[in-house]
Amino acid sequence: MTVRDQVYKAAEELVRSKPFDQITFAEIAKRAGVHWTAVRRHFGDKQGMRKWLMEQQMERQGSLADTRTRILEAAAKVFAEQGYAQASLEKAAAEAGLTKGAVYWHFPSKQDLFLAIIERNLTQQLQQLPLDIEQLLGAENPESALTAWLYAQFACLENGDGGSMLFFEFVTSSREPEIRAKLQKVYGKSLEAIGDFLAQMQQKGYIAEGLDPRAIGIMVDGLIKGLLIEWLIDPVRCELKPLLETVAQVLWRGIAPRT
Repeated sequence: MTVRDQVYKAAEELVRSKPFDQITFAEIAKRAGVHWTAVRRHFGDKQGMRKWLMEQQMERQGSLADTRTRILEAAAKVFAEQGYAQASLEKAAAEAGLTKGAVYWHFPSKQDLFLAIIERNLTQQLQQLPLDIEQLLGAENPESALTAWLYAQFACLENGDGGSMLFFEFVTSSREPEIRAKLQKVYGKSLEAIGDFLAQMQQKGYIAEGLDPRAIGIMVDGLIKGLLIEWLIDPVRCELKPLLETVAQVLWRGIAPRT
């Protein structure tokens, strides 16, 4: 191995474990087993070295982010299909087409992986929800828009993509104290955001005065979860189209301003 190869190999190893702006010529030289002037000769000045290190770290972080997403998507499928008890990091790795070590690098335990899925799913929902609510309340026919929105929330049931069973796993696994605490924290954040947004909509006249917007948020969230459980128990009796049309009518006529 040439001196140049030693220097760049050492730099690549360091950039995996330290921020690029904290790495020095001396550290690279020590790891490479060369004098620090050899490092400077190959990188140029300190700014040139930092620029190279930053590019390497950004590229690596992007790759790691892609791998993490790949693991989460594969693991969500495994948890939904096999349940929390039967799922494992090994099965998630196999589903993602990765080694077990790659999964362990991102998630030290099955619980860490499961909690990451919960947080990811709820965060995605929370990011989309304000836009959904604003479009719904501002629609020409809010009742029809609410029906369409509810149907979209239940699309996973008819598509059979496993999302409904993944939710069920979230609920049943809450018997574990750490998972329950995480669920409470993330769901609490979601409900607070929904309540705040509904309060803004109430101020704009979209929701009747005298109603507690936070209570409305909890009620709608609880209703959706309850309907999901009912469907899981008896999908034949819980025919979605008429059910959701009725739910939309009751909800909207209950919270809309009196004219």
